[in-house]
Amino acid sequence: MNQTIVFSFPGLVENIKITRAILHTFLTFRGVFDKDIFDTELAINEAIANIIQHTYKGEPKYITMTVNWLEPDTLEIFLRDFGPKVDPSQIKSRDLDDIRPGGLGVYIIKRIFDVMEFKDVSEGNLLYLRKKYLLPPKKED
Repeated sequence: MNQTIVFSFPGLVENIKITRAILHTFLTFRGVFDKDIFDTELAINEAIANIIQHTYKGEPKYITMTVNWLEPDTLEIFLRDFGPKVDPSQIKSRDLDDIRPGGLGVYIIKRIFDVMEFKDVSEGNLLYLRKKYLLPPKKED
């Protein structure tokens, strides 16, 4: 069965743990492998941290996260913020040869999700992410 969860939270770093916990539970119930859950949490962590740091610049405005499960094996996530419009052509990772902390969030997100794109909205930004998982076979009852 397809299922959707929507929740909004202030763009504060401590709320990233809450979003990770919700996502972890959501994917666990669908039988997603632990490694894939960890990777997905990491990518979402990076995406929300980018909104907090670069779009909101530390102001605790709200972020809305919509999590859709499309049977049998696909996750869609919409991250909506209400900050200044970003130019998707300017969003890129730094060079991997440039060894220093930070700057790899977009690289991580693109490596983990099959699709990362910005949808056009009248105010703020809407990041769309999609991932198809390899799931273990279902056990017969």
